[in-house]
Amino acid sequence: MRPNIFKFATTELSQDAFICYILDYYEDGYKERYPFEHRFARVFIDKILEKLEIKNLQINSLEVKKQHMSIDILLIINESIYIIIEDKTFTSERENQMSGYREKVIKSYGVTEENVYCIYYKTGDESYTYISRIQEGKNTKTLLREEIIEIFGNYEGSNIIFEDYLINLKDIQNERENFKYRDLRRETLTWSEIIGFYNELDKAFVQLKSEGVMPKEIEFNWNYTANQNGGFMCYFFQNVLDFEEYGYYLQIESSSKHDKSVHENLKFVFKVWSDKKDISLLYKGLFSN
Repeated sequence: MRPNIFKFATTELSQDAFICYILDYYEDGYKERYPFEHRFARVFIDKILEKLEIKNLQINSLEVKKQHMSIDILLIINESIYIIIEDKTFTSERENQMSGYREKVIKSYGVTEENVYCIYYKTGDESYTYISRIQEGKNTKTLLREEIIEIFGNYEGSNIIFEDYLINLKDIQNERENFKYRDLRRETLTWSEIIGFYNELDKAFVQLKSEGVMPKEIEFNWNYTANQNGGFMCYFFQNVLDFEEYGYYLQIESSSKHDKSVHENLKFVFKVWSDKKDISLLYKGLFSN
């Protein structure tokens, strides 16, 4: 297997540059010399507009600005439609980050809120709960790794940079999904596989809620939890049952070794809270090996 530039270019700035590189091919001047790249740039824009539910838009001009007013990428279409692309790899949105960018665009360009849109472009991993909160923003949608892989499946050329990007995303996805082939009676999960397992739990619980099997008021989430031993990945149900003075919740924890090369254990933890004192009971038999 040949070297892949995106195994080294892992920062969000690198991804910003790549997205702008794609969009540069949108210009008609590249139609004849680079037909596959030009065609894909058009597909890429169409998918963004489709995601934002912007219909029947004839594009007469497209301006791409990188790191403009601290915005990762700003697309200006027909000098009237403004699309903020907040690009994330393995970090998360800072509090009200895109709302702040939206206000900057409105003030700087003198446009109405209805003409400013946001795309949260995420190639790393984030819980369904966090993603749902982001989607609550005005004119805001997400493009996640699996969707991005599907979009890049439309590229028919042989541009090595395009190919490397897609290969790298598929490799990340395969690393996450590899947990499906582990026998937890004999094996432990890697850090990537734990994240993939948590992603799959999200999908399952969303489906159970939609079918009415799981109570809609039950909240589930996952994130990295820091502690003095190095931290762990935690999947938790934060409101299983609450009473006036006490309640209980459940969580799944990886082992506390924060080393992505080390195989991780999973523990099922039952926790009880009380107004008077905290009680934590650890049940070690369900996932631990």
